[in-house]
Amino acid sequence: MKTKVREELKLKKQAYVQEEILTAAATLFAETGIRAVTIDDIASSLGYTKSVVYYYFKNKNQVLWEIFQRIHEAWSQDMTSIMESDLPPAELLGAMIRQHALNVMGRKAWTAIYFRDQGELTTDQQKIIVKRKREYDQLFKSAYTKGVEAGIFRDIPTYLVVSGIIGMANFTHAWFKEGGAMSPEEIADHYVEIILNGCKKN
Repeated sequence: MKTKVREELKLKKQAYVQEEILTAAATLFAETGIRAVTIDDIASSLGYTKSVVYYYFKNKNQVLWEIFQRIHEAWSQDMTSIMESDLPPAELLGAMIRQHALNVMGRKAWTAIYFRDQGELTTDQQKIIVKRKREYDQLFKSAYTKGVEAGIFRDIPTYLVVSGIIGMANFTHAWFKEGGAMSPEEIADHYVEIILNGCKKN
């Protein structure tokens, strides 16, 4: 029993340190650019030696790849859950827009890297990310198509609609500031209103 408890505590500590390293790395990558940041820089920002970082990640590429992996997994899980909720078309798309905007604002540094630094990945990794982004976009296309078929949304090419939706929300990471005039929730709600008003039939 004690061995099991020790193992659980060890795993929790490892998960915590990994998250700590990734968060610090994302902040540095976003601020100064990936190529300018070393493993030593990441470790120093946390008060660690670089051997601690190397214990969890074999190199900087693995750190970057894990950031991409975690963003995709978190966002996709959120959207899949919403898609499975059986909401009416307008509410469904609205919930997806709101959640995507909140996700972007919730981790600005991670988002900046996800949309800016794909070219820093290996060729194989880039192919995977391109495929995953298309799959993510497809969730929005599916939601919009449901609204068109139900006679609620205008019959506009879905790629235009989805590019506009995701593009609007994604750019939030460039200007949103915590403690500003509006909260993330207020901004997300305004986005939902603006986009749905543009999508709905008169």
